[in-house]
Amino acid sequence: MTDGSQDLAAYEAKARELLSSIEAGDGEAVGEALDELTRLRETELFREVGKLTRELHEALKSFRLDGRLSDIAVSEIPDAHQRLNHVIELTENSAHRTLTALEESLETLSGISSDGKTLAAEWKRFRSRQLSATEFRGLGQRLDQFFERLETEGDAIQEKLTDALMAQDYQDLTGQIIRRVMDLVREVEDGLVSLISISAPRQTQGKATEDGKSADKNTEDAMKLEGPQVPGQESDSAVSGQDEVDDLLSSLGF
Repeated sequence: MTDGSQDLAAYEAKARELLSSIEAGDGEAVGEALDELTRLRETELFREVGKLTRELHEALKSFRLDGRLSDIAVSEIPDAHQRLNHVIELTENSAHRTLTALEESLETLSGISSDGKTLAAEWKRFRSRQLSATEFRGLGQRLDQFFERLETEGDAIQEKLTDALMAQDYQDLTGQIIRRVMDLVREVEDGLVSLISISAPRQTQGKATEDGKSADKNTEDAMKLEGPQVPGQESDSAVSGQDEVDDLLSSLGF
């Protein structure tokens, strides 16, 4: 029989004695029964205080023995902050280089395409014998210039596209940094779970246990902040755009 069952049995026995004494009109027995019920309650209270004291002692001892949490808080979390900032800088620089290279290449290609269409129309007129000798000489000069432009600007486009490709080399470095920060987050999570397991209140009976689980779930749902959608883990409550992110941050006072 557990301590809880024994306590309930003792309470029930004393309650029956109290009821019998009241029915019999025995005031002295009533007082003794009430005193005994009070003593039982105080005994249970002292036992719970003793358990909490031991748990607090173990938690404090765990803090003293495990200096890893202090190391994480003092050095590794600030270091992780700097590393993530570096990831942001690398990503922004790569995006800027890539977009700049593509925009310049598209602008150059647009000019080449426009001139090519103009020359193609004039060449079609030449094939149809619709050009005069003067117009044909002008077409020849423009073709020479166009071919020179193709050579020069073709090399420039190739250089820009190569730069856009090389700008993607940040991904290997940022992947290593993010994996290291993930390891740190996992270690902190394990430490917090250990602390919670030491300090969390116990639920002794079925109803109290269910109520506790329900309250924990509601608290978790209330405190949960959705990040970007992850494939396979979509949520209706997650933000879906920058405007919603800005609104969320504004509501939190940022």
